[in-house]
This record gives sequence, C-alpha cells and structure tokens, in this order.
Amino acid sequence: MRKSKTHAGPAPKGILMKYLKFLPVVLLLAFVAPLAFSQESVMILNHKELGKHERPAVTFNHENHAGKIDCLQCHHDFDAYLNNRGGEGQPCSTCHGPKTTEETISLENAFHLQCKGCHESMRNLGKPAGPVICSQCHVRK
Repeated sequence: MRKSKTHAGPAPKGILMKYLKFLPVVLLLAFVAPLAFSQESVMILNHKELGKHERPAVTFNHENHAGKIDCLQCHHDFDAYLNNRGGEGQPCSTCHGPKTTEETISLENAFHLQCKGCHESMRNLGKPAGPVICSQCHVRK
C-alpha cells in the first residue's frame, strides 16, 4: 500500500524568503514616517510677519520644551468664549500677524508674552526656567 503525500503549502523557508524582500521597505517606512510628521526639534523663529529684525532671530529648541509642558500651552486656538480648542501643527503666524488687531496680538508680542512670560512664571515658582533677558534669546553668532 502506498502512503499518500499531503502538501501543506510552501516550506517555512519559502514563506520567510517571500516576505523577507519587503523588510527593507518596512524598515525604511518605520524610520522615515515619524520624521515626515514630526516638528523640527530646533527651529529658528524667523517669520516674514516679523519684518526686519532689530536683534538676531531666536533659536528655539522645540524638543526640549515638548517634554516639559503641555502642547496646548503654546499651540492654542481660542474660540469666542476663550476655550482652547488646540491648534497644534500650525505655525504661530497662521493667526498672529505683523500688527496687533482687535482679534489677536502681533506675532512679536505673542512670542514675547508666551516665551518670556512662561520663563518668568517658572522662575517665580522656583523651577528651572529659560532666559528672560533679550540678549539671552536673541544671541549674536
């Protein structure tokens, strides 16, 4: 009597080889995708809305701040009732222009109030804080 052979499909090695060719694509996507959707870790605050600078543009370390404060502290979008709806992902210049209007303060004032104000508040609480003097942010290189 002859034994019948059963075929269970390709050998495990064949399956591995079939999917192994996709590994470089998967690895590339795993490393590139987060970079495409992340904000720069260090950026220069040099918006055209600021016009000609009297002092050097500020270098801002986003990564350093993102780990310490809630995103909505900076990325805000207030409705008519002053509820923060969040505005993450948009540059400040989307809402803040070169001059203060009835609706919003100027971009320059927004940066100064936001950054310097937070640094001063942190100092008043006895916590480590960033600079509050002009030349400490606007550094000549």
